Amino acid sequence: MKFLFIAFIGVHIPLIVLIMAVVFDWIPLKGWNVILVALAATLIATGLTLLLLKSLLWPILQAKNALQDYTRKKVIPSLPVHYTDEAGQLLQQVQIAIDSMDALLKERKDILTLLSHDLRTPFTQLIGLGELLQSEKSEELSAKYGAIIQKMAEEQLIFIKDIIQILETGKEDEISHVFEARNIADILSLSIDMQQLSAVRKQIQLSVHPVPAIQVKCNSRLLSQAISNIIGNAIKFSHRGGEVIVKIHVFSGHIHLLVADKGIGFDTGKAALLFQKFTSEGKMGTDGEVSSGVGLYLTRKVIQNHGGMIAAFSEGKNQGAVFTIQLPIAN
Repeated sequence: MKFLFIAFIGVHIPLIVLIMAVVFDWIPLKGWNVILVALAATLIATGLTLLLLKSLLWPILQAKNALQDYTRKKVIPSLPVHYTDEAGQLLQQVQIAIDSMDALLKERKDILTLLSHDLRTPFTQLIGLGELLQSEKSEELSAKYGAIIQKMAEEQLIFIKDIIQILETGKEDEISHVFEARNIADILSLSIDMQQLSAVRKQIQLSVHPVPAIQVKCNSRLLSQAISNIIGNAIKFSHRGGEVIVKIHVFSGHIHLLVADKGIGFDTGKAALLFQKFTSEGKMGTDGEVSSGVGLYLTRKVIQNHGGMIAAFSEGKNQGAVFTIQLPIAN
């Protein structure tokens, strides 16, 4: 409406000026005077109209520049969103669209990071278990390692099928948010199996306390991988021949999973930094194991998506560490 009003006034200013000149007898309108007055009024009206239109087009130009900066440089704009007219609503929608797109792209990047992390770790463990199986002479241990390999391979096959479905449909939410009631003992058993090789190689004793028969509503693959990451970190940062303790308590409608080690620990007060993406607090393991810097970040995201919480505690360097995971019990 503003554009139409300004255009209407701009077109009719010369006519209005001529009428007022005649009515109020400002100047004698004869011959060339009429043409000169009309021309002057037209030029002034055109200039004023262009200035007003430029001010009205400013939000549109801002929106255009914001979109260009984001598409070319991935710069998130800070557009003024306090205006209430049509142009202000346009700026609001552009800001919301860019923020939503950026959040979606970051979520996609996190998913790709999770996929690469989840694929690399189990296959490395499968290779190690295969090597261990070839050199193992005990039939009992060979059967145990074979069962672990089969279980991990089945889980990875399901995982790969999920990836294919995500790539075909683009609906990762339908995969990652499918929750069902599962016994926490089964989830924990799978998580520990994933880290058996690491424990054997470093002669780490995995002390698992009796697990209560409690169910949690979860995506079993994601939750078992998250718990496995915590146990794997405890092994990674434990000294050779050490011990990792895993126990579960039930309290106030939640399970509390505790994973404790006596390894290198971390500085008190830096626990929150451990869960940041590509954290600077990432360290090499006691046997030179490499840290990706995203394992705990992804683990926290998975736990939070399950309605839970994760926390880390340590009394300082070389004082060990304790990680706790809290999850609601399935109704």
